Amino acid sequence: MEAIRNEATVKVECPRELLERFDDALRAVKGTFEHREAAALALGNELVRQWIEHDLNEMAQHFAAEVVVDGQRYHWHAEGTRHYHTLCGPVEVRRASYRQVGVHNGPTVVPLELRAGLRENATPALAFSVLQGFAERPLRHYQAEMAAAHRDVPSRSTLERMGKRIGDAIQAIVTEVEPEIRNAEPTQRAARSISIGFDRTTVPMAEPGTTPTRRSRPYVRRAPHPVTVAYRMAYIGTVSLHDGEGTVLVSKRFAATPLQGPADIVDRVAEEVRHLRTRHGALPMNVVQDGAPELWNLVAQLCARHGLAPTCKLIDRFHVNQRLAEVCKLLTYDEPAARELRESWGKYLDRSDTAMSRIVRRIDELLLHLLLGALDDDPPPAFWKTRARHRLSSESQRIISGHVEYFRNHRHLMRYATSLRCGYPIGSGPTEGACKSVVTMRFKRSGQRWFEAGLAPCLSLRALHLSERLRPCFARLQASRIATLAAA
Repeated sequence: MEAIRNEATVKVECPRELLERFDDALRAVKGTFEHREAAALALGNELVRQWIEHDLNEMAQHFAAEVVVDGQRYHWHAEGTRHYHTLCGPVEVRRASYRQVGVHNGPTVVPLELRAGLRENATPALAFSVLQGFAERPLRHYQAEMAAAHRDVPSRSTLERMGKRIGDAIQAIVTEVEPEIRNAEPTQRAARSISIGFDRTTVPMAEPGTTPTRRSRPYVRRAPHPVTVAYRMAYIGTVSLHDGEGTVLVSKRFAATPLQGPADIVDRVAEEVRHLRTRHGALPMNVVQDGAPELWNLVAQLCARHGLAPTCKLIDRFHVNQRLAEVCKLLTYDEPAARELRESWGKYLDRSDTAMSRIVRRIDELLLHLLLGALDDDPPPAFWKTRARHRLSSESQRIISGHVEYFRNHRHLMRYATSLRCGYPIGSGPTEGACKSVVTMRFKRSGQRWFEAGLAPCLSLRALHLSERLRPCFARLQASRIATLAAA
């Protein structure tokens, strides 16, 4: 695996004779340095393209009359010319196809494509470049960037076909190759705890039934079929390692489309936690996420299915602070008073695990006074005498009551004091950040809408890319493909 990781960083010294010949070829180019640089890049591309074409043609001539692929024998069937795509332009290769022995009109293979790791008529370098580009941004932007870098890549429709199909292939093997990839990753010696979290975020989806049907008549250009866009919930899961102060050392992200559902990422999160505990020792596992019941149901499933017991379960402190801020704003006279009360309660939560129960009692005192005593001009409770408004609108009381009910029902998940003393995280930053970095920044651009066939591979690729696992996944995919071919 170490060799696979270092593949992309191989450096080759340029012989002086080759450099001199390259310089001679460029002497005829006149103009500014910019023009000469562009000419040099074009010449370099053409040299690489011709070398790839020559090497593939040479490789194609060295196969016997029979080959073995995945244990099945294949015999020479036909020879033809195929165009393959590279980062430096298309190449033309004469290669043979082989048909399975003993099967009438059986399946065929192209040994050259297996031996060279060609996928979707693309060389490995182009294939991985497209995968990474597909994960990072729209392929029209990738195509423009490649053109600016003086690369000659195929059309956007071809790029999209590559990205989707190779992405599907990676998605199909990711659970099989992840254990090996995890084992090759470096150990975090400063790790003191693990945190996990789940969340959901919307993705603009084209409604089922709006996919154009296969054509049976000659193509006539017309306006596209109208598409109904519906926002569906994609699932995000994260596993993070933290140091003794709760700072994130490394975070792995997992994602699933609305149609796929969360079952797969629940299992992958559990496997990630189990691996980290095996490698780093019995680290405490903490759950930090927002208070949505469906998300805590996922945690319950994870614990029941995989026998994991969280050391600590918390509602993200940021969400609690947001609710407290709104309560303070509605209860007090002005912003300075609201800020003072909010900061006071925040310090209280940092010091005591039972602070939220006492905060709820304080608010209940005031609400009860406003409901029963204010009409008789009774003085407010001493705590509120210089802080609280004398009157609250029915709408304000309704909002405050909703927050208080939330605090009361979830106060057992607000034990921040103990978590801070132990150096555990109290915020779900990795999970909230993953919602933005994995989904929002890539799948919710202006005017975008997604079909499942495009969303599923792209979402998987993006989560792997941001977890720094895309290249090793692609390397394992290539290795498994090459390994299928053996001599007859």
